[in-house]
Amino acid sequence: MSLRATIAVCAMIILSGCVTGSREPAPPPISLDAQGIQPTISGLRIDFGRAQVGVIDTVSRLLGDGPDAITTTAECGPGPITAASWEDGLTLNFQDGAFVGWVNTDPELAVAGGFRAGMSRLEMPPVSFQITSRGTEFARSDIAGLLTEGDAAIRLLWAGRVCFAR
Repeated sequence: MSLRATIAVCAMIILSGCVTGSREPAPPPISLDAQGIQPTISGLRIDFGRAQVGVIDTVSRLLGDGPDAITTTAECGPGPITAASWEDGLTLNFQDGAFVGWVNTDPELAVAGGFRAGMSRLEMPPVSFQITSRGTEFARSDIAGLLTEGDAAIRLLWAGRVCFAR
């Protein structure tokens, strides 16, 4: 191989490493906030109050998979809650056929306020904590969360109406 060909091959290898190495990871398909869900590929929102069937279908398309389970808890505060749960840790709550809340344990999904499930307590934005029967809880701008045993990290986050198993 000539010197010129060798240099060209080396340059292509170096440049290909730069191109593939500089790729940013794709953003998660949705982010969660106090009013519902914001798809990252669209300016349209999925706010609380939307119809259950449409919300489940849309979120399933965005996540690339449908819920693993849809269950109803009859005894839950203001009435029965139907929960659609995805394998990675997202649960959407519905009451009387309307989207009313979410619970998330998926560290890949962004949550408003700079929170993520799994985030260490030291990395969290400033919040005040309260000890409850579930453990150490916090809330900020209608986003609430629960820390892990030992208070080291965020175990789960939620907004809207939720129903925790007793």
